[in-house]
Formats: sequence, C-alpha cells, structure tokens
Amino acid sequence: MPVDSQLQTSGGVTQTLVAALDQIHSAITARMVGPDGKPSGTAIYMHLPVGYPIDPTMYSYPWTPAGGATSAAVTSDGRFAPAAPAAPAAPEATTPAAALAAAPAQPDPQFQHALQSAAFTSNLVDEMLMVTRNGIASAWPNRKVSAAYKTALVGMQAEDVPPPSPEVQARIDAAKKTLFTFDAEGNMTGYSRKYEIYNKNRKLYEDAVSEFANAFAGATMNPAEGQVWPVTSAKYKGAVDRARADLYAMGGQEVEDAIATTQSVGSSAAAFFIAQARTMFDAYQLGLAGSVAVGVPYSYIDPVSWWDRENQDFGATKISVDSSTTHATAADHAQSFGRSFYDNSSSSTSGRAGFGIGSFGASANASHSESSAVSGTHTDSSSWSSFRDETANASVEFEWFMATIRRPWLLGDLFHMDGWHVVGKPKGCISDGTVEGQIPPAGEDKLLPMIPKGFVVVRNVTISADDWGAAGDAFEKAVADSRSDTSSSSTSFGGSVGYLGLGGSVQHSESESHGVFESGGSSDHGWTFHREGRRGMLEIRGAQIVGWVGEITPLAPKTEARQTGTAAGNGSAAEPAPAPAATPAAPQPAAGPQPPAAPTT
Repeated sequence: MPVDSQLQTSGGVTQTLVAALDQIHSAITARMVGPDGKPSGTAIYMHLPVGYPIDPTMYSYPWTPAGGATSAAVTSDGRFAPAAPAAPAAPEATTPAAALAAAPAQPDPQFQHALQSAAFTSNLVDEMLMVTRNGIASAWPNRKVSAAYKTALVGMQAEDVPPPSPEVQARIDAAKKTLFTFDAEGNMTGYSRKYEIYNKNRKLYEDAVSEFANAFAGATMNPAEGQVWPVTSAKYKGAVDRARADLYAMGGQEVEDAIATTQSVGSSAAAFFIAQARTMFDAYQLGLAGSVAVGVPYSYIDPVSWWDRENQDFGATKISVDSSTTHATAADHAQSFGRSFYDNSSSSTSGRAGFGIGSFGASANASHSESSAVSGTHTDSSSWSSFRDETANASVEFEWFMATIRRPWLLGDLFHMDGWHVVGKPKGCISDGTVEGQIPPAGEDKLLPMIPKGFVVVRNVTISADDWGAAGDAFEKAVADSRSDTSSSSTSFGGSVGYLGLGGSVQHSESESHGVFESGGSSDHGWTFHREGRRGMLEIRGAQIVGWVGEITPLAPKTEARQTGTAAGNGSAAEPAPAPAATPAAPQPAAGPQPPAAPTT
C-alpha cells in the first residue's frame, strides 16, 4: 500500500508522530548550511528505526582529563554543590592490635563510575555510520571511527618540499653562525659566546619579573606591606628595568633576529599536521578500560549533561503536535521526511511483536535485565504483544535537542589540505567527498567516508489519544503486573517502549540492529500508562537517541601515491623512463675498447 494510503488509514498517534518527525528534521536541516547560507550538501541526518534509550547509570558524570571525577560535585547551574558535613574522626589506633583491626582502604565508587561513564561515552560515539539512501540510520558492522582514522594516519606521507632559494639559504647560514659554533667540517659544536650571554641575561630578566609578581602577591596578603607597596615596588621595578636593559645592550636584539630567521624556514605543512595528528591520537588513548590494558580513544559530548532528562539549563526544544492539524496538511507534503521515513521503515522492519510503524505493543510483565558492561547491548526479557493503531484525536508532546560529539584526538584539518598521500593507495581512498560515492557498495572501500558529528535526543514523551482499544488494555495490564511484582523497578513499568511510540522491539536487518542502533530496557527509561474513559495517556520517561548527524569527509587524499620506492615508501620499483625517439646519427670514428657500464639502480 502506498505511504499516502497508509497514513490516511492509520491511527491518530501514527499521524502525529510522523508530523513530529517532520518538525525535527526541518529544524536540523535548517542548521546544515554553509558559509554562504546555502544547504551544506555534505551534512546528513539519518533517523533511527528503533530509538536507543539512554541509561544515566552508564553515561552520567564521566571522567574528563581536566576535571577528573569532579563533575558530580557541580549542580545543574554550574555551581559547586554544598560540601557534605565531615564525618567524625575515628579514634587513633594506640595499640598494634587496634592498628591491625583498622578497616582497609576502599575503592572510590565516584571515581570508578566516572571512568566507566567516560568509557561508555567514548564507545557510544565511536560507531561508524553508513550512508544510506532512505534516511534510516545504519551502522557498519564492526567498524570504528578511531580504527579507520588510525589506519589513515599510519599510511599518510607528506610530499617533498623544494629547498629554499640561494638568497634565503644565505640568510639562514648567517643566522646560524650568530647562534652556534661549527667545526672545520661544518658540524655544529655548541652555542656561540653571544648566544650564551643572551641566555644568561634572559634568565636574569625573567627572574626579576617573577620576583616583582611574588612581592606584589605578598603585599596583598600582608596589610602592613600593602600599605607601603606603592613605594617599595620601585625596588622590584628597577630590577626588572635593569635586567631588560642588560639583555638588549649585550646583543639581545641581534640574537633574537637570528632565532627568528632560523625559525622562519618553510617546511612541509602536511608533514607538520601529520606528525601533530599522530601525537594527538596517541595522547588521547587513555586507560578508561579499567584493568584491561588497552587504550580507549577519549571523546565527550556537548552538552555534558545530555543524559539528564530533567536538566532544562541548556535549552531543549519542546514540540507539541495534534492530530487535528495533520489531516489538513497530509496531502501537501508527500515528500516530507516523516512520510518518507514512515514508508522506508514500514518496508524494512519485520514484526517480532512490539512497537512497529502503525502499531502498538505492550510487555506482559515488568521484568527486564540490567544493561551489560558493553555500550549498546541492552536486552529486554519482557514478552510483547502487538496491536494496530486505531486511536483518534491524538496529541504528542516531547523535548528534543542536538548533542555534539567532541573528539580531541581527531585532527580533521588534514582532510582539507594538499601535500600528502596514503602509501600504496589511490586518490580519494579515504573519501571521495560526495554523498553518492559513500553509499554502499560504492563506499565500501573507503576508509572514513563519514564522521558522526552529533545525535538527536528526545526525552519526556507524552502521547494522549482516544480509543486505545486492546492496546490500552495491554498497557494497563503491564502496569498492574509491574506494581504487583516485588522484583520490578519502581521507575520502569512493563519493560521498555520505543522512542515516540515507534520502534520498541521491532527487528531490523543486521546492520541496522548493530551497536548503537540496538534498543533495550534499563531502570530509568520505562513508561507508564493510565486511562480515564476513552482518553488514555502514555508517558515514556527518560531520554533516547532518535537520529544521527554525520559529515561527509572531503576528498582525501587529493594526491595519488607515486609508484616509486623513494616517494611512496612502499618499496615498488620505479618505472623506466620512455626511450627517446631515434634520430639519424652522424658517422663516428671507430672507438677502442670501452669500460664496462656502471650498474644501474
């Protein structure tokens, strides 16, 4: 059945949810513009067939290189929370027996949680997205952004830089003679006398500046010294002035000019960026895996409290859609994102009971398994029943925002510059810079065709409608069962529900259900349902990732790898030069015996 006919016959909830998808997509694509204000063309938004629920116990208060595990001590407005009252001091151990009975040191649970959250967060955003034609997000099976980026770094090689002109080289040689001494063969042997005097005077000047600052700090802390500081400061200021005068009176300016000349020598910008990128990547391979001796590429998410469904300080957007307004516009937006997503999802999902497009599902009990130690592998042990959407007069309200992924180990400037190639690989082996060129099977041989830049979070969903029918009965039964089950969680009724009521436990193809695209249950993103007469309300608590934004990597590398052993570094032999065209030769006198030809390389 065509998508238009499906939407016309579907229930009110499905129609309002499709309209809500249009609003999200319109707001996101409005941001995907270039410097000229026109659509970017390389930024892609892809919606998830099944929402990924966010478990705060996995992602809250992650460790950071600068703040360690201190984030939990900061309130939502950025201020430090009041310090907890100090515990009474334990009595001192006065005897050897008492010392042996003292309690051993215990692990810091806050620090352990911070490391775990940092590891889960880094793994969550390391999944490599696949470019698709239908706007549905998919993940490459077992491919990581960090691994592909590392592979590209290993193969990068900068092109040769031509030597400086004779005039520039002469200036460089003169500057080096001012700074260093050389032996008869031209080898550097040490600093020149002038450079040694400069280093000594430079240190005396810096010491005088430090003494001035320390004396001022002491005067601010001592009222008596502070009273006379305007007068006594002249002593320290005079020391600074004399040290600076000595620095430049003894050839300081000449030495600094020589240093500037030697540092202004042009070198390969590509070689510098490649070396810097490798250093940054290695530096951010952190020990977040606990007792496992493996580095985790550290990444973080902005806003840092993205996992907190109750935080209103960073500006989440609220959307409210009523089914009465969707009928009037249903025929005018046949190519809208929501309708396209509805059509693609309907054709790609297979119904293992659960929240499918145009249907509702409810679990028969409240039991659910805890999330495992691997990001994105939630499971839900509830059994599901599926019901067709026959609701009317539906309304949907929720909050959403865009979360940005920060990868301090990834130096994207490399992909925008010339002067390098990947050893043994053709031009564009990382990416050809186009959307069409990244869609499988064309993009299967690319190292890093697209980098995920952010994701869309939807939270606190409320769906109200009339005539829930058998679906409402199942919801109410699941809630009642959960309340009678002493082992159920107090914040999760009946297992989990898919984002916006779409998705849930619907099965998809292997690539779409891999890694970050799996759905599941946890302790803080459950749902509850209550009904009064014909009107029923479904509340889906917590936050869920519903879509990803990726940026197509520009054409990289822009240069073909030269097939020579010296240039490409791959040991391949140089191709022989073509022989010159034959020309008639003048008669030559007979020659005597010739020496053997020199061996060729």
